[in-house]
Formats: sequence, structure tokens, C-alpha cells
Amino acid sequence: MRNILIAAAMLVSLPGLTLITSPAHAVSLDVTCAGTETATYNPGLLITSQTTQVAVTGILAACTSSDPGITSGSYSENFPTTLSCATIFAGRAGTRTIRWSNGQSTTFEFTRAINNAAGQITVTFTGDATSGEFTGDTVIEQVVFVTPNALQCLAPPGLTQIGPGIATVTIDKL
Repeated sequence: MRNILIAAAMLVSLPGLTLITSPAHAVSLDVTCAGTETATYNPGLLITSQTTQVAVTGILAACTSSDPGITSGSYSENFPTTLSCATIFAGRAGTRTIRWSNGQSTTFEFTRAINNAAGQITVTFTGDATSGEFTGDTVIEQVVFVTPNALQCLAPPGLTQIGPGIATVTIDKL
């Protein structure tokens, strides 16, 4: 032990020697949740574009968090837009607010990307928490849906619902 201390003292006293250290970049996971998401369309989507009211409901029933008061969460969106069966999964930007079981919320601005492969559609929402608990953290949500039946798009009532799809949410700071 004495030799280690002497070697350390010698390094510190060497002229012109600069020790460079790099800061640690650990990831701190603030929240991870599993749940479901369902979207409904009124009127239902058809082959041609039309104005429809979209209602999205997310239930995050199994959460673990650095905040022990967070065991679950939920979110909902309700907005009019112009859609068809062909544009239902187009990329878009938006804002989503998750309400937590501890009475707090997290709002994040997202961009949405779609991957359609092997009969399932994976929708990925990526963004940063802009207000509420975990402000400044990165938010990633993925929802996996079974590809809708295209025959529903041929005549009214059209495609009126997708889901429930399997949803996962992670919120962390880098």
C-alpha cells in the first residue's frame, strides 16, 4: 500500500504531466412500463381520405420507476384529422401527456416512425419530456399492432379500431 501512495505522489509532482479523466456517462432509467394502446376512428377509415375523429387510449399497468410512487400510468388523445386506410400509419409529430399513479404527469413532444413487417406494425414515438416529472429525459414508446384487415376499408363502417396493441414506454436520462 505504501508503494502505491509513493507512486501516486510522484505522478502528481511530475512537471508538465496532465492527467485527463473522462466523465462517466451512465444511463439512469427513470421509468419503464408495459401496457396497451387502442385507437378508434369515427367515422371508420376507408380507401379514400376523409375527416375522422381519432381517440387514442393507453393503459400502462406495469411500471417500475426511480419514483416509487409510479406503478402505473395512462394517456389519451382525441383529435380530428384527415385519414384513409392508406395513411393511417403515416409519420407525424405531436405531443403526448402520460398521467402517473403518483398524481404527476410527463408531457413529451414526439416524432412517430412506422415499421410494417411480417403482419405486424411497430409504431415508435421518440422525443424529450418537455414538462412535468422527468423533464429533459428521453422518452421512447413502442406500440405493436397486428396489421389491420384491408377488407374493412372497402365499405362503411370501415376500419373503426386498431388494437389493443402491446405498448412499452421507457423514460431515461443520458
